[in-house]
Amino acid sequence: MLTTADLTAAIADLAKAGMAFTTHIGSHGKKIYIIDSVALAEDELALLHRKGALTRAGIGHYLVYRGLKRR
Repeated sequence: MLTTADLTAAIADLAKAGMAFTTHIGSHGKKIYIIDSVALAEDELALLHRKGALTRAGIGHYLVYRGLKRR
């Protein structure tokens, strides 16, 4: 389950890494984070933070996995 602490820590990691991001509310009502032109839901952002993967390489690996999972 996503906690405020998880989300805050994830956003702090993005700032430390110098990765730009914006947010918007998606059609399903969830907040979406656009990170270096990649859209991640809050739960995905927190997951990558917990795995220590909030880097360009980590996000790239996650996107490949996410793409395979949706097939």
